[in-house]
Amino acid sequence: MLKLFSSHLEPDAVAANLRELVDAEEVDPKSATLYAGERPFVGEVGADRFKVRRRPPVYWAIWWLTPGQWFKPVVDGTITKKDDATQIEIVGGTPVWTKIFWVLALLGSVGLIGLLTVFAYPNSIANDPARSGANLLLGIIVLHLVAGLFVALPIIGWLQTRNDLRLILNELESRLDLRPQT
Repeated sequence: MLKLFSSHLEPDAVAANLRELVDAEEVDPKSATLYAGERPFVGEVGADRFKVRRRPPVYWAIWWLTPGQWFKPVVDGTITKKDDATQIEIVGGTPVWTKIFWVLALLGSVGLIGLLTVFAYPNSIANDPARSGANLLLGIIVLHLVAGLFVALPIIGWLQTRNDLRLILNELESRLDLRPQT
């Protein structure tokens, strides 16, 4: 998601309003959400850049075990002064490095299972011919289960966080008096 907005507020006022909306990413192990504060969003806000994400909805130790944490969307933005208005560029989504890591893990695990299945088959025929067909079938089934799991987990993560970008964007639009640019 890439969106451009303008605001009548000065860049310093935009950053100040963002700081009122977003809690800093200070780790607080006593907090149920792992971050200090009670605001609905956590992140970093600088003079000309910001990064915002939703606060975990459940106890942080449980949230870290769910695909919603692994694929959580993040909103990055830049604040610039342009002519007589402030321009805000917002980019949101799951970080690219998370997607790349997930694809590499999928390809690596499926490739390893496929190689083990294929190279174990001749040994299975030679040493245990009665079970060689069952072993090959088991390898194919495990291959499909692992591939299905690697496809299903991002879908579950998306279902858990599908409204996060819209919530963040709506809150930013209302608090910062943003007008979409065309």
